Amino acid sequence: MELRGNEARRRRLQKIVTLLTNSDRIDVENLCATFEVSEPTIRRDLRMLESGGLLRRDHGGATSLEPLFYEAFSTDSSFQEQIKKESPEKRRIGIAAAELIQEGETIAISAGTTTTQVARSVPLDRRVTLFTNAVNMAMELGRRSNLTVTLTGGVMRGTWFSLVGSGAIESARQTICDRLFLGVNGISIENGLTDFHQEEAAVNRVFWERSRQRVVVADHTKFSVVASHVVANLSLVDMIITGVEASEELVRPFIDQGIEVRRV
Repeated sequence: MELRGNEARRRRLQKIVTLLTNSDRIDVENLCATFEVSEPTIRRDLRMLESGGLLRRDHGGATSLEPLFYEAFSTDSSFQEQIKKESPEKRRIGIAAAELIQEGETIAISAGTTTTQVARSVPLDRRVTLFTNAVNMAMELGRRSNLTVTLTGGVMRGTWFSLVGSGAIESARQTICDRLFLGVNGISIENGLTDFHQEEAAVNRVFWERSRQRVVVADHTKFSVVASHVVANLSLVDMIITGVEASEELVRPFIDQGIEVRRV
């Protein structure tokens, strides 16, 4: 999908995508009122966004592609269940993180539910290369013409959609990225960034080493948690983005260590 036309339309299309990211469904009537444009204009916008693989139109509005995408995996819905946990917070984190991305960058994004929200929120007008070991991100975003999605090799880890193993590690070693968005299972002052899955942690360590800037995206439930496998210590963390649900008490020790923490 190419973004052409005037600045007002470009901003409207981006706002529609953001609204849908936050609510799962939007309707034509409310969009007309929000943007003070006609119904035919909004319907043209929705058709354009649908053709770009960003939503699915229905009677009177549009819905997220997400339920349809994960329907085939409903017999083991671990990923789908996790992406629903702390869902509003993860969406806010994803939108805030994606705003950091600049035109032409190569971005590493680790597999996970919060990082999936980052990938979905990349602004429509920025041409970006996404490098990831998350198969679901490649499948969801493959139709977006402003994104070049590159997958690592490796073996897929069940219905968590992540590629792990020697193939994933070797692929990650071959790429230098401008920025990494890293999801974690645990973050603590004493033990740094940790993951419950050994092979996942191994791939993420390579992403960490091969990226110039490192941004940790974690909802408030990940603080003070210590998982079984270390990904990295805190010394090279450039930024942590979390939700306002993370209390001042939770984030203050990280700020005191010189890490920029954004609560959104």
